[in-house]
Amino acid sequence: MNPFNLIMPQILSNKDLTIKESEQVFQYIISGNATEIEMAAFLATLSIKGPCANELIGAVNALKPLVLNPLALDIDTIDVVGTGGDGLKTYNISTAVAFIAASADLYIAKHGNTAVSSKSGASDVLTELGININVDNAILNKCIKEANICFLFAPNFNKAFKNVAKVRKELSFRTIFNLLGPLLNPVRSTRQLLGVFSDKYIKIIAETLQAHGSKKAWVVNGSDGMDEITLTGTTKIAELSENKIKEFEIDPLKYNFKLCDQKSLQGGTPIVNAKKMVNMFNGEKSSYRDIVLLNSAATFCIADKVESFEEGLELSKSIIDSGKAIKTLNKLKEVSNK
Repeated sequence: MNPFNLIMPQILSNKDLTIKESEQVFQYIISGNATEIEMAAFLATLSIKGPCANELIGAVNALKPLVLNPLALDIDTIDVVGTGGDGLKTYNISTAVAFIAASADLYIAKHGNTAVSSKSGASDVLTELGININVDNAILNKCIKEANICFLFAPNFNKAFKNVAKVRKELSFRTIFNLLGPLLNPVRSTRQLLGVFSDKYIKIIAETLQAHGSKKAWVVNGSDGMDEITLTGTTKIAELSENKIKEFEIDPLKYNFKLCDQKSLQGGTPIVNAKKMVNMFNGEKSSYRDIVLLNSAATFCIADKVESFEEGLELSKSIIDSGKAIKTLNKLKEVSNK
């Protein structure tokens, strides 16, 4: 039976789907039986209504079994990832944070893709830094064992999006799939710093992570729309901890940071962004360093590595200033190219 016949009238009437209904429609989409017109109509209408937590939970239920887990190691990992699509074209923030966190003996399973709305996505800047992102599972396991970090290039593991790829490319707006990408980390990370392009989704994403067994997560959106903790103003956060969700804000001024304008965080090509990251790890002071410190401190809070955000900031500074972050980057480069 075609689930669109029952589901489309509901969405057109602005009614949310149940978890089961969402699961059924996404199973139909990934089965290859849905036509391009059906998929386009569903994604467009759902975007107008706005996805709810139950719809995301059901979609993850349907898609997760198709995402291949490459890790043989039985370890808890952390992901630092954003939905992309904020249109702000910033330097690679979450990728830099991943190296800092890995330098503090945390296991980082960085999930990412090519650029969505910037000139340089995680895979683009890592490739420019000399890191091999197309490695087999044995090398991935060596990366996280020897460097505490591995990069999971989404297209290599996530076959669930295959049947909808053409439709997504032709649609000129964000759909539920932009939210789903960060929720489908192949190694099932249990802790996340997850940035979204709109504050209306921070609690919805936190509820989805809660339903799928996340231990601790911060879902963040900056007042400028950034899918990171921003340095241009305040950031709204939905924290999942001990199976409860609470919302709060972070103001950089409280931690003695100077607010910056958006232009000072704007990156460029992978060459530009890679050079900026290396310079920052080698001690260059800038707004880029400051925003990376803010997000690294959050990661340490999520990992329960520190007892306060202030302590997380101090740890982040010490890792950069001691040269540990650049050593971790070079180690990943070495192991990934073996």
